Amino acid sequence: MSLIEKNLMSVIVVEDDKDLRNSIIKYLQLKGFDVTGVGTALAFYSKVAVKEYHVAILNLTLPDQDGHIIAKYIRANTSMRIIMLTSKAACEDRLVGYESGADVCLVKPADLRVLAASLFNIFNRLGAGLPDGSDKQISSNGCSWLLSREKWTLSDPDGDSKSLTSKEFSFLRLLGEAKGNIVSRDELLAALEYPLTQSAHSALESLVYRLRKKISITQDTPIKTASGFGFSFIATIEII
Repeated sequence: MSLIEKNLMSVIVVEDDKDLRNSIIKYLQLKGFDVTGVGTALAFYSKVAVKEYHVAILNLTLPDQDGHIIAKYIRANTSMRIIMLTSKAACEDRLVGYESGADVCLVKPADLRVLAASLFNIFNRLGAGLPDGSDKQISSNGCSWLLSREKWTLSDPDGDSKSLTSKEFSFLRLLGEAKGNIVSRDELLAALEYPLTQSAHSALESLVYRLRKKISITQDTPIKTASGFGFSFIATIEII
């Protein structure tokens, strides 16, 4: 299928924890997605043999096969996008996930709102509208944000605007232009005119910390960290 049609946004959840799998399925169905769940790699291969899915939500630790192997199969044989769920937050584990083909890596237990927001962002990048019945304002993570070049402000989907410093604006512009993909630390440091030193990495971390607090003190923000590698903004930013 070259174009994704509305109401045909198919997602397959590959998770051996039955309770977690059912929770994910029910939540995403409420958001309007067409969701199928399986608990093993064998069941996954059986499903994809007879139906096309657009995104796989893939747990890495399955009883019958390593999730990285499934991810490599997906990349080699299908056009599916991949959201990986891993219980390990270490940099090396997440980097292996991205290297094996993941579009997004989330550490378990992943917030279901963030998981849904990641799906919305992937489908938007694929040129699809949101599914019928979906709540576009599942949280600030699932909606369009506005980044103003003229005013140096970031506006959330509710219209609340925050003033930005020049480096905060440049950081968000780079993430917005990446359209949900990860921007590496080295690329960010170069664009922000920081030297490639440990103190500069610390300055970048401080910038991200302040920016997250500026966006929301109490809620999660769309700025996500790929530990040891870089950052992404998992909601859509319109740069105006």
